Order: sequence, then C-alpha cells, then structure tokens
Amino acid sequence: MKILYITLEDLSLHKGSVVHIREVIEGLQKRGHRVGLIGRAQTKLEIAYHFHNIHPRTSFLSKFLSPKKKAYVVSSILLFLALIRIVRKYDIIYARDFHAVIIAFLPRLMFGRKLVFEINGLANEEQKLKGHSFCNQILAFLIKKAEGMAVRCCNRVVSVTQQISDYLAKNFSCPSDKIRIVGNGVNIQRFHQIYDEALLSSWRKRLGITKDDLVVAFVGNLAPWQGMNILLESAFQILSNEMQNLKFLIVGEGIQKDSLVRKVFDSGHTEKFIFTGMVEYEDIPILINIADICVAPFISRRNQTTGVSPLKVFEYMACGKPVICSRIDGLEFVEVEGAGRLIDPEDVTSLEKALYDLIRNPREREIMGQTGPKVARERFSWESKVIKIEEVLEGLA
Repeated sequence: MKILYITLEDLSLHKGSVVHIREVIEGLQKRGHRVGLIGRAQTKLEIAYHFHNIHPRTSFLSKFLSPKKKAYVVSSILLFLALIRIVRKYDIIYARDFHAVIIAFLPRLMFGRKLVFEINGLANEEQKLKGHSFCNQILAFLIKKAEGMAVRCCNRVVSVTQQISDYLAKNFSCPSDKIRIVGNGVNIQRFHQIYDEALLSSWRKRLGITKDDLVVAFVGNLAPWQGMNILLESAFQILSNEMQNLKFLIVGEGIQKDSLVRKVFDSGHTEKFIFTGMVEYEDIPILINIADICVAPFISRRNQTTGVSPLKVFEYMACGKPVICSRIDGLEFVEVEGAGRLIDPEDVTSLEKALYDLIRNPREREIMGQTGPKVARERFSWESKVIKIEEVLEGLA
C-alpha cells in the first residue's frame, strides 16, 4: 500500500507523540508499505519514503501571531496545499489528531481516498485542565466540536484506548464498528537493559549521581495530568527523613517545568533533584537504566476519561526497572504481571509508601525488574501494534 501519514506535530521535538509517529511509519515500511509523511520539522527527516516539510519559515502573519500560533496556522495552510498536490499518489491518508483530519477532509473527497483518524488523547479534556477561565472553557467546547467533526469525517478511527473509544461512541455517536483499538508500544531493540558500566558511569558523573545513590526517575511531558506535584510532595516527605543517598531524576519538558523547579528550590532539597530538560531520544534508554525505580503518578481526572497506554511505562519495563504508577484503567497489568506497584491516584501517602517499600527492598526491585522486559516483549512491542494498524488499513484498501 501507499500510505500518506499527516500530522501537525513538531517532529523536531523528542516527545512521546513523535516517538509514536516514527515507530508507526518505520514499522509500516518494514512490512513493505510505501509511506509518505507530511509534517513539520526544523531539520530534514529520513523516516519516511518521502518527507514533505511544512515547517513555516517566514510569514506575513509573524507580525500578528505568536510563534506557536503562527506555526500552527501556517502549517495548517501548507498541509492543505501539500495534500492537494500529492494525495493522488497515495491509497490511504493516515491522519494523527483531529485538526489534521479536518484539513484532509476536502482533499480526500476530491481524489476519492480513504481517511483514517488516529486519536491518542482527548484534546478538549486536556484543555480543561489548563484553567477554569471562561475563555478556556469556550476553547475546550470548540475543540470538542472539532473532535466530533473529525470523527464524522473519517472512514476509520484508530483509538489508543478503550476509554477513548467509549467516549467517541457516547459523545459523538460514533459506531463501534468504525473504531479499532491499538495501544502504544515500545521499541524493544532500543529499550533494553544496559550492562555497559563504563557508559552508565559516564552518564552518572555527567548528572552528578554517585554509584551509591539510589535514583527515582520520571521520563515524559511535564504536564498537569502526569501527577508531578504528587511526586514532589512524596519526595519531600521521604527526603525529610534524612535519606542522604536518594536522588530524583526528572527527564523532559512541559508547561509545568518552571513551577516544579521553583517548588523544589523552595523546599530546600535542590541538590536531590536533577531536571535534564529535553534530551535526545537515543539517550532515554541510558537515563532509564541509571534509575533504580521509575514512576508514572498519573492524576485521575483526565486519565480516567481517556484511559492510558503510556509509552513511558512500557519503556521503563523494557529496561528492567520496577514501576510505580497510578491505579488507572489500562495499567492493571503492572500489578497482575508483577512488574511494579499501583498507587491511588493523587494520593501523596500512597506514593510515599510505595517508594519507601521499594527503596528498602532491593530484592523485590530485582524481581520486578526481571519481569518487566518479558512483559514488554510479549505484550507491548511496536511490531505487534503496527501489525494491527496494518490490518485496519488493509481493510479499507
């Protein structure tokens, strides 16, 4: 098949959504399909057969819009124009997120192409978490309307969780036979246990971590729904008990980063926290391997609605690390398989207790770490996820 993957994501960034895009495209190409990509990046990408870059460079809109809004508006226009020009060369359009679907609707009608909507989260629910102002609520309402429009515009929906599927059926009257559920995965060739002690030691030294330090790590988007405030409160409680050899490694960027750094500074525990900011994707497995315990303390409000299929948890497990994450639909396997602990969402005491238990029990950490790679390999490899996506596309071709 000839598949055209379209997105307005900034492919230059090292974040979960970009990982997902890369893995799906590369997986489909390994299975013999020709995949074109329309997206925006600040550098040339070689992950697809053809890459059509819609990154805005200069524009008359610069005087009127912020850089982020300008990038979105200009990229949307360029995406539409690129689709008109090249869509006839492809059999199927595979669009990530609602805005790309809406932009693709007219071109796909003009040239009689099938359109697949890949939805990895509910943008209107995420918008609600950004504030309670009247303007923000209006924006969330409009986004919800746009998401409903995208569901009606496409031939198939690929949903990352059952909860999103249920939401689409309930709120947008989407027929169940129109939706296919394909969760996130992990690249088990990239994420695995690293035994090169020289490599790990050099990274510890770079980060200011000694060999005797016990490291608790979080990797991901520093956004409200990740529960980072809960992690910090739990960490402060543990550190107040004079645990001298404990360090917290926070890997990633996001809208909460500045407030989290200020909170750590005000706590007086600055030397115990390491904020790396955005790092190269190739370095993430090394940072996870440095850790002794990895955490994902999701909050309930947004995640109970959407469910979770978190890249970070699969990557933690593939690297052989015990996992502590919230008891939210989609994460039951962590406890069932013995790969980690589940905690009550937004419960500082629950997270504190789980951390204490694993800090004091190296044998339990070792057993969980031995279980994780096997579960990741058997249940969550990207190869198995791409096969399911391929089945969706072949059903439309």
